Amino acid sequence: MDNETGVTSDSSTDTGSQPATVVEEVAEAPQTQKPPKGFVPYQALEEERAKRKEAEEKLNNALAPSEDQDVYSDEGKLLKGEIKDLKDTLRSIESKEARREAESEFPVLKERKSDFDAFLEDEENSRLSIKKAARLFLAEQNLLAPEPPERKGLEKPTSGGQAPPEPKMSPEEITNLMKTDYRKYEKLLRSGKI
Repeated sequence: MDNETGVTSDSSTDTGSQPATVVEEVAEAPQTQKPPKGFVPYQALEEERAKRKEAEEKLNNALAPSEDQDVYSDEGKLLKGEIKDLKDTLRSIESKEARREAESEFPVLKERKSDFDAFLEDEENSRLSIKKAARLFLAEQNLLAPEPPERKGLEKPTSGGQAPPEPKMSPEEITNLMKTDYRKYEKLLRSGKI
């Protein structure tokens, strides 16, 4: 190996017909390919996300007073507890009333109360209103009353019981009626028959 150029010649592999190979030894480490512009390694991205989440939590904690801080007076804390209790009571009353309305609209729910309660305990169904949950439960159980089938055939007449029109009088009869029976003529005239 020539120390100045870094080139070695291998004479042991020379088989007569093949020329001698020259192998270069590279003293440097292989060069890494540069990432494209705007590329962020995954690890750095995850670190930035964690930092951002931590900063958002600190900001939210600083802006919103927590229960641990002494923000409310003793009276305020009592009132806050009472308001919470009243809200819970109101929600329970509203849910009972909605349940009662749903059971009156769909009497089948009374018979299948335990199944309906289990249906309401499901996370997805608990977010629905009681009335919508009842319809969904009955639809899944095939218990909704089918709508009456559409009527086929001709429509029934709607004209009802009209009297047949009276025959019209000729002009000669009208003049004769006017001369002989004026009261009857006046009556027919006002009713629109003449």
